[in-house]
Amino acid sequence: MANNYASLTEAKASQIRSVLVTTTLALNETYETVMRDESLQNLLMKTYTDEDAVIDALSGYDTLDNLLKNQAALTDIRLYVRQDNIPLSRNYTHFYPITEETKSEDWYKKANSQRANFWRSDLYTSPNNASPKSWALKYYCRIPIPRINSDAFLVMTVSNNHLKNMFRMDDYEVYLSVNKDPVFLSSQRNASGNDFPIDISFSSAFHNEAGKMEIDGATTMVAVQTFCSNTTKDQFKILVTNPKAVPYLQRINLTIILIGLSVLTVSALLIYLYATYFSARIQTLRLAMHKVSHNDYEIVNSIQGDDELSATFQDLKVMIAKLKETEAKIYKAQIKEQELSNQQQQMELKLLANQINPHFLYNTLEMIRMKAFSNGDRDVAKAIKLLGKSMRYVLNNTKSTATTLDKEIDYISSYLQIQKLRFEEQMDYAIEIDDNLDLKSCQILPLLIQPLVENAISHGLADTEKNGRIIFKLYRTSNDLLVAEVFDNGCGMTQEKLADVIAHLDVPQNELEHGVGLYNINNRVHLFYGNEYGLHIKSRPGEGTQVTLTVPLLNLTEEET
Repeated sequence: MANNYASLTEAKASQIRSVLVTTTLALNETYETVMRDESLQNLLMKTYTDEDAVIDALSGYDTLDNLLKNQAALTDIRLYVRQDNIPLSRNYTHFYPITEETKSEDWYKKANSQRANFWRSDLYTSPNNASPKSWALKYYCRIPIPRINSDAFLVMTVSNNHLKNMFRMDDYEVYLSVNKDPVFLSSQRNASGNDFPIDISFSSAFHNEAGKMEIDGATTMVAVQTFCSNTTKDQFKILVTNPKAVPYLQRINLTIILIGLSVLTVSALLIYLYATYFSARIQTLRLAMHKVSHNDYEIVNSIQGDDELSATFQDLKVMIAKLKETEAKIYKAQIKEQELSNQQQQMELKLLANQINPHFLYNTLEMIRMKAFSNGDRDVAKAIKLLGKSMRYVLNNTKSTATTLDKEIDYISSYLQIQKLRFEEQMDYAIEIDDNLDLKSCQILPLLIQPLVENAISHGLADTEKNGRIIFKLYRTSNDLLVAEVFDNGCGMTQEKLADVIAHLDVPQNELEHGVGLYNINNRVHLFYGNEYGLHIKSRPGEGTQVTLTVPLLNLTEEET
């Protein structure tokens, strides 16, 4: 039970660490957005005649306000500007002048003396002092203005309410801090602004420890974790305690001791009174209990009768059954906890991977397209344009769970146009869409249909030298099912090959055959829509192959209603 409490406390600390990692990454993306904002750069480097002109210019800039509204983790965002650039004497919306008072504050001295961004536990005062000061986590960033050799400072304050709602403290006591700063968030009101409850001096950037620990003179169940921000060198510290765990375990121990003493007393009295008559049966019972104490639960029901000993033996069997059940539940809980830990690690890796900015790739493709267009090679320019469009759709939908039919069909059309440019007379295609479908209002899993078209070209038309044809049909049935059919007039499959492909729709193949892609599609459909939906394949040698995908028709308007 002590290990279980320690594991639960450690899981809560891991959950909080995940929330903090996600929040810091999201705020760094916000910083990148502000730093790359060309309209903000033009606003800050412009020359103003007086403060009224500054106010007029700032009133038309709403990017910071939109970021604050759309980012749930933010409670405040401020941009401190130098008065020699922006003659502003008072705070206006999210713009704050750097006054002498500002220059005397610790955060400004640190931000002005270094180029790197940093996190800090600091007091937060709401605009116009609408609420009392409170401790919060702040992100301090430098915004360079290279064209006038100046800079500004972006200060983002993390919402404590958002953090609390994300990881739900329940019966746990939580203390969060960064570096050697005071606690910026805690389940105990008087703990915010004070030093971290324990001294952490770990040499490694990441540390994880859980178990009993003494805090403020009392032994409690504790989990301590640290991690370094991905964008700065700041170390975040997490302390989670379960104040009820140790007292509960002590009560359990006392109860067990009392029960044991009671059992021993009663047993001694029974032995004293009935030693002669029950000696053999007591010996049998003792041997059974001895086996159970050594985790051997296989006992024989060798005590018969309707007295206290037989009842005790039956109770022992019930206890053994419950012990087995409890051990099974604990084992399942450990497996589930490990699965959650693995999922968490995958989420963190995905969050890190998603920081790659694809704009450089898009801009490069557009530059190559323009050069090809300028050189008069319109086919190459068209192919690059379609490739960039397809890549943008794929990248934009790798993290989404749904897209509209018009976007999916547009992507399939772009893919077929590229293949047409590639194979020329070897293939042609046709797209037939049901007029009863509202493509902009219907949802589907992204990248679900295109692999069927790709399979038809790469496998169905692999041996076709010319006059190959792909026909893609999309329609709705009378019972509101969405059906996508992909037909190719290629070589087709024998009955044995078709049976093998169908057999592997639910089981992945070891080799890189087209069955692997069909398995992935069928598996996605089963996971998202249910096992009653999926793929159906028909094929004849020399005539071609038809793959039919059936899913429920999901309408955005009906879901919102």
